[in-house]
Amino acid sequence: MFKIILDNLFGYDLIIIVIAILAGFIVLPRASKASEALKKQLQPTLYVPIDVLLGQFKNHKQEKVNLQLIKELKDDEVKFVSILVTVMSVFPLLGILGTIISLLRMVDLGSQEVLINFTTALTSTFWGLVFAILFKGLTSSLLAQSDQNSENFELLVKRLDLLNGSGDDFEEK
Repeated sequence: MFKIILDNLFGYDLIIIVIAILAGFIVLPRASKASEALKKQLQPTLYVPIDVLLGQFKNHKQEKVNLQLIKELKDDEVKFVSILVTVMSVFPLLGILGTIISLLRMVDLGSQEVLINFTTALTSTFWGLVFAILFKGLTSSLLAQSDQNSENFELLVKRLDLLNGSGDDFEEK
C-alpha cells in the first residue's frame, strides 16, 4: 500500500505538491510582504488629522505622502493575493482531475490494476484537499489584511479628493 502511495507521489500528485511548494515559499511570502508594506504606508497616512495630511502635501520639510509608492504597493498586493486565491481554488480541481484520470484507466482491468488506479485516484484527491485547506488557513489573515488595506486605500483617495475639492463626494454637494 505504501509503495502505491509513494509511486503516486512521483506521478500526478507531484504536480499538486510542486504547485503547493511554489505557492507556499514564493507567492505567500511576497503577498505577505506587499500587504505589510502597504499597511505601513497607509496607516500613518490615513489616521492623521486632515490638516496634518494637507501639510504633508504642501510642506516640503515634512515627510511627504508618496502616492506613487502606495499605488505600487497596492498593485503588488492585489497581484500576489489574486495568485494565492487562484491557487487555493485550483488545488481541489487538480485533485478531482487526478481522480478522473485514474478512474478512466480502469476500463477492462483486472482487480490488481483497479486497486492501483483507485488508490491513485484517492491520493490525488487527498493532496488537493489537504493543500486547499492548508492554504485557506495560511492565507486567512492575509486576506483580511488585504481587505483592510483596500478599504484604507479607498478612504485615503476619498480624503485626498475632498482635500483637493474634486471627486464624487465633492460633486454631490
